[in-house]
Amino acid sequence: MNYPKRFSIGKMYQREKGIYLKDNNCISQSQDHQTKYQIDYIKQGVKLQDVQLATFYLKNGLPYRGFKATDDIPINCLLVQVPRQLIISSRTAFESSQKAFYYKHRDFFIDHEEGEEHTIIAFLIMNKRKGFKSKYYRFIKQLPIDVNMLIFWSDNKLKLLQDENLINKVQKKREEYEQTYMIFKTIMDVTENEFQWAYTNLYTRDFGHNLKYKSMVPFCEFFNHECVDVHIVLLSENDQKEYNNQTQSQKEKKQGKKKVYQNEGFYAEEELQSVQSSSDSDNSLDLDQNESDLDNFIADQIIEWASKNQLEEQTYEILKDYLLFNLIKQNEQKSNNNKNQTKKIMNWKEDEDFDYFCISSQKTENFMKGAQVYFNYGRLSNRELLLRYGIAIEKNKYDHVYLRINTGKLLKRRVNRIFQKQYLSIKLKYTEFPFALLKFSKAIKESENQDYYDPESVLNIINIQTELKGLTKSIELLQEFKSEFKEDLVSSDFLLKNEQLDYDEYFALVYRLEKQRILQHNIILLKLAKEILQDPDRLQYTCSQYESSQYEYTYRIILKKYLDQILKQ
Repeated sequence: MNYPKRFSIGKMYQREKGIYLKDNNCISQSQDHQTKYQIDYIKQGVKLQDVQLATFYLKNGLPYRGFKATDDIPINCLLVQVPRQLIISSRTAFESSQKAFYYKHRDFFIDHEEGEEHTIIAFLIMNKRKGFKSKYYRFIKQLPIDVNMLIFWSDNKLKLLQDENLINKVQKKREEYEQTYMIFKTIMDVTENEFQWAYTNLYTRDFGHNLKYKSMVPFCEFFNHECVDVHIVLLSENDQKEYNNQTQSQKEKKQGKKKVYQNEGFYAEEELQSVQSSSDSDNSLDLDQNESDLDNFIADQIIEWASKNQLEEQTYEILKDYLLFNLIKQNEQKSNNNKNQTKKIMNWKEDEDFDYFCISSQKTENFMKGAQVYFNYGRLSNRELLLRYGIAIEKNKYDHVYLRINTGKLLKRRVNRIFQKQYLSIKLKYTEFPFALLKFSKAIKESENQDYYDPESVLNIINIQTELKGLTKSIELLQEFKSEFKEDLVSSDFLLKNEQLDYDEYFALVYRLEKQRILQHNIILLKLAKEILQDPDRLQYTCSQYESSQYEYTYRIILKKYLDQILKQ
């Protein structure tokens, strides 16, 4: 098929949000008024390149800290460099003067699967109690007192999320938190405020997934998250010098030639990217035990259909074994992923093998002078961002929505699954065509006038009329889900400017708003697919009412896989 040039959904959202452009509302201190924290750490070897601390504001005026670009930032620029010896890690804590204390309670600190976290929490509390006498006084002093993690939200605020499964996950996290707190209270006589402070600052500022040990890195914790090409770089002494020389050379070349930022038209050739299918970490947020996924549902349907049609015993057994093999294989992959995430018992003997921990811009767009400079925490959905950090971001390309479908209400009784689970969960993304929803919708339509159906019509594209029925039903289902939100997209976006909202209410609203955006995004995808199928001549690329801008061209790229299957017929 003759498609137009491709656009990345991530880049599209970056431009819509003005990620790389100057923020006229931020407030930064002049270099003459540096904080004692900044002065102290710069003396110890921390370097800030083209960035400085600043205060930014949410849409409703709530302030938060971050980094501002003091100049146009070139690609491959080391924004922050921190000598390894300044990092507070679980190894740092263990090798401190409190080593005997950790050995005294080794079952909680050394031999425990959460021992690393426990060790740093204790270390933070001990050093906070020392005050000025602590070597880490400046670092401890600047850590925020506010508690904003999801487990500390009130029950009324949790209800604002309109996500029962996420709330259940929070309740489990609360139980784990309370159990850990009671042990700390027993062995250290900590107050709840002390423990909440240390617990929150560790879990919201931990860089340990990039290092051998759980770690807190001075200054780097000020970077806020966005889907940008800014990542961690670990350098040796020689690598760091070479990297800095490259950055300086790039800055000198740039002085006589300013980059032109285009606000319309196609992206520059080097910016063109295909749509990415993200492997989000949100898979760790288990669904309710009464829910199933579409693969299990379809497996049941095929086995039931084969049995009903009295296939030869050998054929039936082969079919059953094939389906079970595929499902078992999927479960094994999930199990292996969980094993990889299993906590390790620490001995803190191995040293880190780098000299500088750096945050670096990579090879995509540059931040303009005055823009907020972000760091990419990873491929995190808003669900995961809320659970870990108590935040949600607008137009997050890694975000997704779980549709909880009551199959008993939509499918005829004898077409329902053999194993009796009430709900089916279907995942919708920004970056993929909703194949799972379409398959389920075709099953609904095929079972309206009969108890059983040929699963081939659900799993594969048999004819245009079957596809049109499925597309129509999918759109109906999404519109029903969308109507369950108390605010629509326009009013939700307007409410974000409400100065009466606190931080929790603001991010809960963003979370609901993004769910609606994903639903609307998929509704448009399905409507476009339906429009094309109703006019077979348009299966080859032609213009459409949905294709008047960059955004709508992106729909066409997501549709490609589906339309290619249609063409094969």
